[in-house]
Amino acid sequence: MGWIRDRMEELEVPVQSFVELAQQLRKARSWPRNERIKETSLATYLGKFDGGEALEWLEQRPGARQALAEVLETTREEVDAQLTQLQPSRAQSGSRIRLRDVPTRSIDLRREPLPPGIPAQVRDPSTWPLWWQAPIGSGRTLVGQWLEARGLAVFIQAQTWAEAEALFPERGAVFLKLASAEGAPLRAPWPFDLKVCVATEVAPPRAPEPEAERVNRSVRDLVDAQLSGLSQPWTVVHSPEVHSWLRELVEWVAERVTVDGFDAEACQRWLQETPGVLAMVDNPGTALGLIGLFATFARRGDPSGPLAKARSSADMVRLFLRMRIQLAEGAELPQELLWKELQTLGRRLLLNSEVPWFEARPLDAWHALSHSRPDQTDLEWVQELERQGLKVDRTSMEKLRNRLPLDAFRMVRTLRELELLRERQPQQYAFQPPWVLEGVLTQCILETLEQGPHAWGEILLRQEHAATVFEALIERCRRNDFELVRGVLAKPDPRSPAWVAAIEACFRVLGLLVLEGRAVPDELRLGALRLQRALVVPDASGLPRPRIAYEVAPMRESPLVDRRIWYGALLALSESLPPGSNLSLDSWCTKPSSEARRWLVYMASYRSTHDRRMPEQWLMPLLLLGGRLLEGMGPPTVPSTVVPLLFQPERLLRQLQQQTFQLNELNQSVSWHALGAMLPEYARRRGVDWEECVRKIWTAWFASGAAELPQFLRPEEGHAAIFWQFLPTQAIEVLATKRFRFLLGEKEVSQYFRPEHWEAFVRVWAQQMEPWSFEPFRALWQRIPPDQVRQAIQAGRPDGHDPAIRKELWQRMPEVFVEEIDALFRQGQWEKGLSQVWSAPPACIPRLLASTKVALEPRGVPPPPQLAQWLHQLIAQRSPEWKTAWTLLEYLMPPAPI
Repeated sequence: MGWIRDRMEELEVPVQSFVELAQQLRKARSWPRNERIKETSLATYLGKFDGGEALEWLEQRPGARQALAEVLETTREEVDAQLTQLQPSRAQSGSRIRLRDVPTRSIDLRREPLPPGIPAQVRDPSTWPLWWQAPIGSGRTLVGQWLEARGLAVFIQAQTWAEAEALFPERGAVFLKLASAEGAPLRAPWPFDLKVCVATEVAPPRAPEPEAERVNRSVRDLVDAQLSGLSQPWTVVHSPEVHSWLRELVEWVAERVTVDGFDAEACQRWLQETPGVLAMVDNPGTALGLIGLFATFARRGDPSGPLAKARSSADMVRLFLRMRIQLAEGAELPQELLWKELQTLGRRLLLNSEVPWFEARPLDAWHALSHSRPDQTDLEWVQELERQGLKVDRTSMEKLRNRLPLDAFRMVRTLRELELLRERQPQQYAFQPPWVLEGVLTQCILETLEQGPHAWGEILLRQEHAATVFEALIERCRRNDFELVRGVLAKPDPRSPAWVAAIEACFRVLGLLVLEGRAVPDELRLGALRLQRALVVPDASGLPRPRIAYEVAPMRESPLVDRRIWYGALLALSESLPPGSNLSLDSWCTKPSSEARRWLVYMASYRSTHDRRMPEQWLMPLLLLGGRLLEGMGPPTVPSTVVPLLFQPERLLRQLQQQTFQLNELNQSVSWHALGAMLPEYARRRGVDWEECVRKIWTAWFASGAAELPQFLRPEEGHAAIFWQFLPTQAIEVLATKRFRFLLGEKEVSQYFRPEHWEAFVRVWAQQMEPWSFEPFRALWQRIPPDQVRQAIQAGRPDGHDPAIRKELWQRMPEVFVEEIDALFRQGQWEKGLSQVWSAPPACIPRLLASTKVALEPRGVPPPPQLAQWLHQLIAQRSPEWKTAWTLLEYLMPPAPI
């Protein structure tokens, strides 16, 4: 695949497409004039010829071969030779390929590496047997072609294991692209001289449960059991994470791209920084499609190109369709008609399909979703043929017409031709890449919003796309566009589930706007409260619940469908109402009480282990709201009642403002994992000095004499910075004791030290006699500043008991050591200076010896014996400067007269 295309590019005036080549062929002098093939059909054939397919058509038309040689400016013999090479073996015919979406030169699989994003084990048969669980777009076919082109493995594509097994060679390596895991063995196939890598979307088969093992087993099961000791278990691999290969993939494409003006860095920024684009990338195939989109519709220095003008996912989809149609060179449906038909399909998926949009389904199901006009016009061409003598079974034709109308057939066939609808499992087809259909659905949802609350309420009821509706609704309201809300309030229909879903969505959105500090018209706020209260469903305790809940994970994860948002909206919308008023918080409870109100606050923040963390833009306003509500709630009636999350920050601040408090009470009064990092900002908004609060906590710990830190103060906690960045300097005396010393290194609390902390540390270090080298303190010594190292050296640290620390610091800052040792030698403090020289790097020895010589000349304070020992060691090691050491030793200790 690729010879004709390569030759088209090598021409003096390159031929840009197979359609253009077909036009030139039909005008060539040697083209057979009785050949009436259309240009589009000829272009399709040329693409097949280039891949070694349908060559019999060309073999039967020597005039066409001669015309091809004429247009490609080569000889007939060369054309025949090239076409002969395309025929005999798959290994040869598949050695050159072109990427579907990216305009690159042809890629020689025998010489070029695979694109990034493929697991290393898959490319290396020595690591097989292997089970590569990879969806469409992961590069399964490309890997198989690459391995076969290089002679590393036989490439087999099969629907089932039984079909593939019949094609296995006796020995060697097999890369198997498998459509279904049905019938696959539990373990890799035996014998050992056959290595297999299975590439499929599903996981390998699992062993039956113990109960199933008691059922009579088939002969095949017994054979498998006997061979299980000889065969190897499947090793399952998955494709690497997108972030690990996306940049390398763009660079790989940039080396091969053929379009002018492709800017790899700009493409990187577009993929990584354009809202929503990176989320589309799920595998290398999708990434290549997006890179191809950028290469096709973005040019260096052109900010007004089609891609730059794309403002929505629908715009991206339309550009992608345009690109695929251009590459197909003769798609049956034009772009605008295809887009229109896709919108019809999207609306049917939203409102009629019981299967999630991303699931694969048979072609009949896609035909049914694509059918948009069941009328007689679909059969006009058949009726015309009937009048011309074609025998037609009209009864059977009428029965089949509604099952497979012509418009649906053309639509699905076009999607398959454009490789937008691909077979995921045998006879089961799904959209690829998924973001194309998702973009169509998003556009359909936005259009449905204009059709009234019953229309978009139906989408909410289906849950799968509820988050998209919520997000569109809140964005409009943030722009002060409340028309959708007014449309819901204008025509109440409480017996319609769709209308109820719509009003409850408006209730949530208006509550969030209030939390965000945005203005909401009073008539909308009170109207939503009144209608929502009429719809609540009390639980067993008489507490209100929304009538419509969301239990199915939506297409796009969003906290807007979370039940916490509904309770938060209730608190926000009702806060300004006076107690005892018609819509006040008590009126929502069957049995009003302070405990009932407390539970409403609790429900607005309760988070199970499966729930996502609420965005801070809403959680912080809710916490402030909880702080304002705390005053009117009163003490809990039951001592063991859990303190609602929304009350905890305010309660903590009140505890810290007391004269005395217990650390164990603080440890248990706050959900530190959920709220810890937000407490400084909460305190700031409440007008409280958080640093002062923290210093009170540290003081309380020092005074307690506790043997351990409370859990909420421990440095490994995620919120540790809110305490440790305000660490008092007197804490160093405690942390440097042997009991707590491990915190300084293992937990890396030194990252919070300021200069005054390091000075305090050096003072404590200099006073302590026990060594520090037995503790894993590397982080401490890597962070200590040079000024404090100078202070430590002057104080005689690190000494001979801490050689590892001394070596670490020498490597970090040799200049500091050389300068400080020189100063100590000059001052006559030989012992302190000599305690540091033993770990000096070889490059520093000449300067240390020079300092020694200068310090010895005055003959003031005599040097200690350690100087002779050091010089003696340098000589014994034959250091590069050993002769200088010899001279100094001779000066220091002249030989006795002989």
